Amino acid sequence: MFLNKKTIKKISKNKKILERKLKVKLQIKNSEIEINGEEFEVYIAEKVIEAIERNFPIKIALLLIKEDYILEDIPIKSITRKRNLSQIKSRLIGKKGKTLRIISEISNCYLSLHENVISIIGPSEKIKDVTTAIKNLIRGSKQSNIYLYLEKTKKKDIPENLGLKPEKPKE
Repeated sequence: MFLNKKTIKKISKNKKILERKLKVKLQIKNSEIEINGEEFEVYIAEKVIEAIERNFPIKIALLLIKEDYILEDIPIKSITRKRNLSQIKSRLIGKKGKTLRIISEISNCYLSLHENVISIIGPSEKIKDVTTAIKNLIRGSKQSNIYLYLEKTKKKDIPENLGLKPEKPKE
């Protein structure tokens, strides 16, 4: 697996932690990394390293160890025909990163903009809603509409009575 220098440096610093958590052996040679271990652990390690390469902190990338967490990529160019990608990226990031931060907080997912790709790490049941929100934002929807959409999808995840019997009114 070929990686950029920044990612290799990050992995080298945290090699022992990654090996222990991922249950694999990592061998770093120049800009290449070799992963040795059980087939499933190697697959998970590749996903974690992919997330690290997408500028996610190690702690967040390691969430991919959990069964229900996945990494999803949304290439901006595949959603819009606009030539001015820097303008679209600016809308996605918002002032001082506010838009990405709010989407992340509402959805309980982590977002990273890397080159012309938005990457999302989160629970599999949340990824679809966040992906829809991001795509709509890229297509030109207002940030406030995106936040409302995510708030609505968040509320439908919570059962109304949590399986409890309704309380009888006191007379």
